[in-house]
Amino acid sequence: MARDYYEILGVARDATADQIRSAHRKLARKYHPDLNKAANAAAMFKETQDAYDILSDADKRAKYDRFGHAGESQSSMGGGNSGGGYGGADAETLESIFGNFMGGGGRGRGKRARGPQPGEDLTSTIQVGFMTAALGGMHHIDLQGPNGAIVLDVRIPPGISSDGQLRVRGKGGAGAGGGPNGDLVLSVKVASHPWFRRDELDILLDVPISIVEATLGAKVSVPLLQGSAEIRIEAGTPSGRKLRLKAKGIQGAQGVGDFYAVVRIEPPTTLSKEDAEFMRALGERLPSPRAGEPWAQLQAK
Repeated sequence: MARDYYEILGVARDATADQIRSAHRKLARKYHPDLNKAANAAAMFKETQDAYDILSDADKRAKYDRFGHAGESQSSMGGGNSGGGYGGADAETLESIFGNFMGGGGRGRGKRARGPQPGEDLTSTIQVGFMTAALGGMHHIDLQGPNGAIVLDVRIPPGISSDGQLRVRGKGGAGAGGGPNGDLVLSVKVASHPWFRRDELDILLDVPISIVEATLGAKVSVPLLQGSAEIRIEAGTPSGRKLRLKAKGIQGAQGVGDFYAVVRIEPPTTLSKEDAEFMRALGERLPSPRAGEPWAQLQAK
C-alpha cells in the first residue's frame, strides 16, 4: 500500500505551502543520491519527490485530499523521479542541496552559483545546572553534527535563563565554494535546584521557622548562591513574608538581582501532654487572629 503523502513529508494535513516546501527541502537534502550513499536513498528521494509533486500543486492536492491515491488517475499528475534525476525539485531546493551548484536537471550539470555559500546552522538543546546558569561556568557538549561529532566546552554566561540561546561560531554545517561554516545554536534549559528558586535575577529560598521564633523573633543563618548570611526574624513575623537581602541574587549582564528569604512557619507536629496543655492555655489568653476579619464577625452573629 502506498504511504500517505503527508506522512512522507512529515507535515499535518492542514500544512501551509511554505511548511510543505520547507519539509520537502529538508528531506531532499537528506535523501538525494548524490549526497546519501545508503541503499534506499534513491527510493526515499523518489518517494519524497512524488509527495511534493502532489502536495505542492493546489489542484492535485485537492484531488488527493478527496480521493487519496485513487485520485491520481483522474489527472495528469505526472512528476515523480522515475529516472534518478531531480524530479519535482525546484531550483531553489537544488541550490540548498548542493550549496555551490544551481540544479540543471541532472547530476554534474549546471552552472556555478554566485560566490561562496555559508553552511547551515545546527540547532540543539542543552540542559544546564541551576548554579552554572546563575553563576556562569563551562558546560561540556558531545553531540553528532552533519560533519561528525561535536565535542567542546561552552562558556555559560552568568544569569542565562531557560529558553536563552547560545551561538558557537563555525560549528554548524560545512560551507560550500569557500563559504564559512554555519553556527551551532544552543537552546538552554535550566535545571531546578533542591532549595533555591529563581525569578529572573532574584533568588528565593523558603526558610522554615518555629512558632516561637515567629512570635519572639530570632536570627537565622541562610545559604546564598555563594556563602551564607544571617537574617533577622522580627517578633510577630507572619508566614509568607519575604525578607530581602539586596544585591545577593544573580549578577548577570542585565543587572544584579536580590535574595529573598521567604518565611514559612512550621507548627510542631508532636507535643508532650504538658506542652499541649501549655499551648492550649496560651491560646485561650491570646487574641484570636481572625477577630479583625469581617467574615468572622458575621459568623459570630
